[in-house]
Amino acid sequence: MDEDVDSSIQDHQDHEDTDEKIINEEYKTWKKNAPFLYDLMLSTALSWPTLTTQWFPDKQSHPDKNYSTHRLLIGTHTSSEAPNHIQIAHVQLPNPTPPDVRDYDEEKEEIGGYGNSASAGKEGAGIKFNIVQKIDHPGEVNKARYMPQNPNMIATMCIDGRVMIWDKTKHTSVPSGTPNPQIELIGHKKEGFGLSWNPHEHGNLATGSEDQTVRLWDITQYSKANKSLAPKRSYTHHSAIVNDVEYHPHHKSLIGTVSDDLTLQILDVRQATSSRSAVQAQGHEDAVNAISFNPASEYVLATASADKTIGLWDLRNLKFKLHALEGHQDAVTSLSWHPFEEAILGSASYDRRIIFWDLSRVGEEQTPDDQEDGPPELMFMHGGHTNNMSDFSWNLNDPWVVCSAAEDNLIQVWRVADAIVGKDTEDVPVEELEQ
Repeated sequence: MDEDVDSSIQDHQDHEDTDEKIINEEYKTWKKNAPFLYDLMLSTALSWPTLTTQWFPDKQSHPDKNYSTHRLLIGTHTSSEAPNHIQIAHVQLPNPTPPDVRDYDEEKEEIGGYGNSASAGKEGAGIKFNIVQKIDHPGEVNKARYMPQNPNMIATMCIDGRVMIWDKTKHTSVPSGTPNPQIELIGHKKEGFGLSWNPHEHGNLATGSEDQTVRLWDITQYSKANKSLAPKRSYTHHSAIVNDVEYHPHHKSLIGTVSDDLTLQILDVRQATSSRSAVQAQGHEDAVNAISFNPASEYVLATASADKTIGLWDLRNLKFKLHALEGHQDAVTSLSWHPFEEAILGSASYDRRIIFWDLSRVGEEQTPDDQEDGPPELMFMHGGHTNNMSDFSWNLNDPWVVCSAAEDNLIQVWRVADAIVGKDTEDVPVEELEQ
């Protein structure tokens, strides 16, 4: 009996060692090819991992400098080994520069690239990352998102089910040692990761939790006499953990929710019932982890699943998926549409990859060699992480710049080479998909 146990432990160890070798080999290959794939790349080791990342919507230009400053919202996940914080980082990104003959790389046969150029002078054009504010937080930050109408207001999901609202202007740059949120939203019985501010109504947000509920909140009802708020509405339409929620970008009454119960459901807040949704769809074989409405199209949305696929849907007919995107090797955990290119969808997975999908290429003919690299809509695969992906975010001021965070403490800021994404990005896709 003991020998069987010892043998099983040894087999497990051998399997882990093999996985580690494969991951390291893949990373070495990626690193060798990185200068050909990216115009910008920064890898920063944080003191603690972050489960969440989001670019703020602003940037600061410096007329006498060759860079601009962008702000990033992240958290910490210290596993109780140290105090946790909401963190604001400043990221210096080099300004785009016109091609210069001095930047010509004979080996690559292209001009510029990888975030440095000879013509930029001694200052260069590297990326700098610096944390400028830390706000005390009770336990790890499951998710953090700023209010679109006022980016100084930040909502966070806590590990005890509470949702907290923070006004970053009321906190010093250095933590005091005691968490002091402006508002506490009390209602969820378990922790969650689903969090979405209402883009149409100031101070309204939706949350989803492991307690199987979706709750709506209105922080404009807060008063200084009582910093705790109860939910405005509570929905019980799911029968398992609610993984993600999102307000529709065009219809203020609609909220999409996804769950471990394998369903995508759409709430219409105009309906009186809170025990069932307005419409539901089932098209995945495992838990549905994320939802994202296309901001440029009224009807198209995407769902990400533990079944390794992404579903594309038309809101007008949820009986069938429009298409399934297949290319990840493990559970797909987060989704986000490109803010300016309506055909482009980004996805992150436990396979340590972020994939960019170009939906204008769905159905294109491929040669047998091309087919081995994946479907025609698989545009780009980022392989710079050696651990599960936690979150990623598109920069709203510098198209194609992405921040990605993994479950280890590595955070990366990168922009795919223009030679890869700057051509053949047709502005057609989604309307065709809707037919």
